[in-house]
Amino acid sequence: MANYLRLNENQVWGGLGTLTYTVDADGQYNVRVQSSFPSWPSQGNAKAGSGQGLGAGAGGGGEGFTKGDQGTGEGGVGQGFGATNGYQQPPSAGSNQTSFAGVQSVLSIVVNKNGSPVFTAESPDVVQGGIQFKTSFSASDGDSITVVLSSAGATDNQLNSVLSNISISQGL
Repeated sequence: MANYLRLNENQVWGGLGTLTYTVDADGQYNVRVQSSFPSWPSQGNAKAGSGQGLGAGAGGGGEGFTKGDQGTGEGGVGQGFGATNGYQQPPSAGSNQTSFAGVQSVLSIVVNKNGSPVFTAESPDVVQGGIQFKTSFSASDGDSITVVLSSAGATDNQLNSVLSNISISQGL
């Protein structure tokens, strides 16, 4: 895949890197970028077991399901799978919740003109799965415009983890 931009054409880009365009006429230019990346908040406590109990219920023994029919004052007590009838109860401190650590992108996108930044995208938030922006600037014949996608995050550096659609056009 070439790492250059063509005027008025979308460049679909997988991963990180630098894309370059050399201006051939003075005027106003704009760069549009849409990037998506993996990002989701953590769930549970991200350790073995979240402390969410499975619930043992009450009852058991010979009463089990029938205890609720002994008058209006008793009411149903549970499923009746108490430890007294030989049923192995799940631990009350067990977990029925899947826990995992969150993933947050630290993607940085900078648009440069002759090596100096003209636009820097805001850092993504923990639940933000994409960045989209358009920036305009004036440029002269021979100026070098670059769009730099970089990251220090391990998730962003995986193959095709960051997918982008980048274009440069004349005008505002």
